[in-house]
Amino acid sequence: MIADVRAGSAVSLWRGSVAWADLSATRGREQSGNRPVLVVASRAYLEIITTLVVVLPITSVRRGWPNHVPLRGAHGLDRASWVMTEQVRTISRDRISAVAGLVDDATLSDVDVYLRDFLDL
Repeated sequence: MIADVRAGSAVSLWRGSVAWADLSATRGREQSGNRPVLVVASRAYLEIITTLVVVLPITSVRRGWPNHVPLRGAHGLDRASWVMTEQVRTISRDRISAVAGLVDDATLSDVDVYLRDFLDL
């Protein structure tokens, strides 16, 4: 079930939410258009920073890259999809149009491995 965020509903974003976002305008190899994203911001960030959200784009194209983490859990998408961990973005919450579901803890744990590596955390 997709919850419409712009309709003024009480839908909240959580770390692990799969949401639909408008990622245009972009440059180069950045993912663009209306597409699913995974919210990776911490709970504290989401509570304090109410106008922005840190996300990773999701693709339905399996490239076989180890850093493209498969979605698991009740993510709400109608096909197999992968989180593109190399494309961390901070976007305005106004870009979020709907929340489709939530990934499981194992997916977030796998994503965190690559975020720690890429960001040297």
